[in-house]
Amino acid sequence: MTKENTVSQPVQTVATSKKRNFAIEFWRFFFAIAITGYHIGTILPRTMPKALVAANWMAGAGEILFVFTLTAGYFLVKHFKRLQANPEYAQRKASGRAWEYIWDRMKALLPVLALGILLGITSVAIFNGETFLHALFSTFNGLWEFLGLYSAGFGAAYSQANGAMWFISGLLISSYIIYWLMCKNEDLFAGFIAPLTFVFLGGWWAWNGTRASQVAWSTFGVQNAATKSVIGTPVTDAVIGFNNGLLFVFLGMCGGVLIYYAVEKLKTLKFNTFTKIMLTILYIFVATVLVIYTINPTWISGPYSITNNDGGGTLTRWLVHLLCILLVGLTLLEKDFITQLLNNKYTAKVFGYLGGASLYIYMLHMPFIYFYVEIRGQNPEAPYSWAEVFFVVAAVSIVLGCIVKFLMDKFVLRKKKVQVENVGVVSVPDTTMQTVDVEGTQPKTVAKTTTKTTAKPATKTTASKTTKPAASRTTTKKPTQTKTTTKKTTKK
Repeated sequence: MTKENTVSQPVQTVATSKKRNFAIEFWRFFFAIAITGYHIGTILPRTMPKALVAANWMAGAGEILFVFTLTAGYFLVKHFKRLQANPEYAQRKASGRAWEYIWDRMKALLPVLALGILLGITSVAIFNGETFLHALFSTFNGLWEFLGLYSAGFGAAYSQANGAMWFISGLLISSYIIYWLMCKNEDLFAGFIAPLTFVFLGGWWAWNGTRASQVAWSTFGVQNAATKSVIGTPVTDAVIGFNNGLLFVFLGMCGGVLIYYAVEKLKTLKFNTFTKIMLTILYIFVATVLVIYTINPTWISGPYSITNNDGGGTLTRWLVHLLCILLVGLTLLEKDFITQLLNNKYTAKVFGYLGGASLYIYMLHMPFIYFYVEIRGQNPEAPYSWAEVFFVVAAVSIVLGCIVKFLMDKFVLRKKKVQVENVGVVSVPDTTMQTVDVEGTQPKTVAKTTTKTTAKPATKTTASKTTKPAASRTTTKKPTQTKTTTKKTTKK
């Protein structure tokens, strides 16, 4: 009985320490749907003007994408710190740990990545009237996409048939680099490289108005009109180029790393009622501005243009990014009343499921815009309204995203969740990050040591020691003598 208690207690500790923040899941879902509207109203009308007319609805979501980079960096560090608590894992080489991290992420994304790319190729081929052979060769030319290297400049099918995938590629590449740097020297990266990168790249873009774009390439310190372009504008090749979209993701993840250490420090402080009220007021203000800006930036920022820094209005792009940092930081801090309200037990499962499906929604929504236009037909005299396309595509994307999440949880991630429960607190692995060493050797060896250490004060160990060692034999004779004396006294 004692042995079972000592083994089961650490498992309960892990379950409580991995409490899910459903407020951040709510925002992830909301912004994923907003990006769907952003592509319909701002990006795709450039490539299909006969079917879609440009609109400002959800146009602000192009900047709100920054939220996903911040949360990606935050949870990367959280995962790193969780595994770093295991001394055996921490002593392994940084390269091996980084490759395992990115490989496990690839395994978790690969089925949906393949589905999104194939749907993108099919939808664009049908929309453009391409032959099957052309689409087949485009698939072969885009095999680098399946490795997540599109944003690094490797060839992609139809120049990225599913345009949303550039962000997934940027996340995979940036995640490997950051995780390796964290394993190599956490203090150097978190204390110097991350803030330097954030200040250098952020200041550079804020100064000359450059924005994240998967078609914009630039050299550090060199800017021209071509490198500031977005989809539909020719791009001049730089001598030594870096994709702006990849740099944007890397910058945002560095910001997420900094948020992690700031939030962990703030969590150690005591917040009284007045402080929580002030944080709630700040949270309401930031969330309100970002929601309004996301739905239609012209309401508070004047005429909007994705190629300009502020569109001639009053709310600049990098001010919006600052509000994104505040929103993510406050939500992860969980000290205001709004975040506590969003984490209520009644909507927790709904927010958790939709938030978990948000990445799948993002990866799969783009092809259905082409499918919808192809099914309804193109009419140059009467292009479809933004609302008509948005509500249909958003509904299909949500349903498909939830179905994909169900299938991924049941058939792809199911085995990993069981292993986490079996391992317990030993290596404290994340459900999306199981490695061969964590699954195999490490849990068994550490579990044995914990059993031995907890078994020492138990009654079984004292009993075994009293029977085997010589010293214990002498101690066992004494109780027999006392028993005999007591018997004699009772007889008398």
